[in-house]
Amino acid sequence: MNARWTVPATGIALGGLFFAASAAGGQPALGFAMLAVMVVYSGLLVALGGRSELIGVLAGRPADERLASFNLVATAVAGVAAILVALAGFLWSIARGESGIDFAAVAAVAGIAYLAAVMWLRWRHS
Repeated sequence: MNARWTVPATGIALGGLFFAASAAGGQPALGFAMLAVMVVYSGLLVALGGRSELIGVLAGRPADERLASFNLVATAVAGVAAILVALAGFLWSIARGESGIDFAAVAAVAGIAYLAAVMWLRWRHS
């Protein structure tokens, strides 16, 4: 698939999965809203991707190494934020007497993925 269409197509496919999961759960209106958000986002990436460096980065097509490094740092910041939310959610859940297993699972996957990535990068660059 052409690089211009990879991220938008993935976004629309995810929107379709969101819709299907919501419809299966008895909330088709919510699913339709999530699909609409993904279609609009994907459409903006296609429509504006050639006119803006920022949109190019969001679409997975950074123009140069500098913009690619912005994408890498932004991904790391988003990952740290997600891990902190998972840990905070876990603490909140157990403080309320709940199991917190959903948050713990997300945090565990993040931790394992981080360790695996560090080990793989160390092996690859040794």
